[in-house]
Amino acid sequence: MKEIHVVGAAIREGKRILAAQRSEKMSAPLKWEFAGGKVEDGEAHQEALKRELQEELGIDIQVGEHLATGIVEDSNRKIILHVYEASILQGNPEAKEHSLLKWIDIKDIYQLDWAEPDIPACEILLRRYESI
Repeated sequence: MKEIHVVGAAIREGKRILAAQRSEKMSAPLKWEFAGGKVEDGEAHQEALKRELQEELGIDIQVGEHLATGIVEDSNRKIILHVYEASILQGNPEAKEHSLLKWIDIKDIYQLDWAEPDIPACEILLRRYESI
């Protein structure tokens, strides 16, 4: 089984988190996720996350601590998602590949239909920041 490592950014501003809705052309269409993408061979997670967020959202980020890892499998591959906290250093997020971007209060995180590998990070964020 082929393993594919991907990274996602839980970009937080105060009590809110940035969610990205997958386009209809992506796998898990219209599910919500933490924006990011595939880690290239020899690339560190933090480098991949900075590159992907520049490509997908047009922003420069500072990568924080690792939040959670989520895994989803199908018949021939295992996708391993590593979610990191992040903050925006420069730019305003634009949905270049996603259908929609949305800032959502962390306490309302489960009002969105999240992609399966993103759910462990949602759980940690909710526990960590619901009392802010």
